[in-house]
Amino acid sequence: MGGDGQIVRRSIGIAFSDGGLLALSAVRPETAAGHGEEVVAAVLCGPDGAPAEVAETLLSTEYGPDGVQRRATLELWVDGDEGQPLRGAGTLISASSVQYPGLRAEIAFFRWSLEGREGLGHYEVVRDDG
Repeated sequence: MGGDGQIVRRSIGIAFSDGGLLALSAVRPETAAGHGEEVVAAVLCGPDGAPAEVAETLLSTEYGPDGVQRRATLELWVDGDEGQPLRGAGTLISASSVQYPGLRAEIAFFRWSLEGREGLGHYEVVRDDG
């Protein structure tokens, strides 16, 4: 299994130990030339469940030779923060592949940390079969 096809979607879901949540989705439009043109949306909820608007999100991923995501870093600019992003990182626990018609998904389970908040979650990368 390799990472040969073009990435069409990446998604992350994290449940933090303090009860907070993070949901992120990045979709590459068919007309996009590269991952810099992804449409990214993220919502970060605190332990009380109140959502915070994320104005900008950066997601960087390191892939292994088998195409599976191994490590990731996040930068989240939350509205109201004075120019400093929240930074986080995740590392692989285990992964599995799922095949759909025309698509292949690598679903990885990660251990995450965001500004000292520990959590567990998934990181899914969907590629076309190109």
